[in-house]
Amino acid sequence: MAARARRWTLVKRVMLLVALLAIAVFAYETGATRTQYRIERLEERLAAQDAAIARLEAEKEELDRRRLAAVQNEMTLQARYDRNVPTGKRKEVFELLLERIDAGLEEERITFLLREAEAEPDCDPEPVTKRFVLATPLHDGANASAQFAEGTITVTGEGQAELTEAGLPEAWFDPAAPVMLRFTAIGGDATEARGKLPLDHSLRLAGDEYRFAARAGPRSFVHITALRCDFPG
Repeated sequence: MAARARRWTLVKRVMLLVALLAIAVFAYETGATRTQYRIERLEERLAAQDAAIARLEAEKEELDRRRLAAVQNEMTLQARYDRNVPTGKRKEVFELLLERIDAGLEEERITFLLREAEAEPDCDPEPVTKRFVLATPLHDGANASAQFAEGTITVTGEGQAELTEAGLPEAWFDPAAPVMLRFTAIGGDATEARGKLPLDHSLRLAGDEYRFAARAGPRSFVHITALRCDFPG
């Protein structure tokens, strides 16, 4: 009886061990299956992410290509605009040409004048310099003009009064403030030049061009220099 009981105990232990081993094997296989499933899902997600990254990189390259093409196109258009649309002094000349044409000046006449114009026109050997008192609200009396071209051109002007430290106006003009110079030719219209000194101005009279340069002189005075040059007839 005792021997049978020991055998039975041994059998139960073996069966328990087998059962535990079977459970362990099942658990291992189940875990391995789940792990493999997770690995496969992760690999699928990585593959999807790699595809998305590749797609984004391709889209970025396309956007970069389009941006570069747009920049190059903008540069081409800007260069064409700069080449074909006048700016600065050229714009002023172009607008003046259109203005003169609209006023009735024949295009053939403009073409002739442009062809006759020279980079170095024939001018008098020496300019003429004179000075006059620039008028202010407190002074518009003597010596307030200068004449050129044998008295056929008169230059006058106006300026802002210089202020004292107390803010009171003086009789003389402020050389640091803008001024107005008026050029009046006999038989012609008066023209003006405005701004801060020094100022440049030109005037055509009877087939001649007079080029004026004005600068501040001693207190109250403006020095103005005139140079006569031939103007194409």
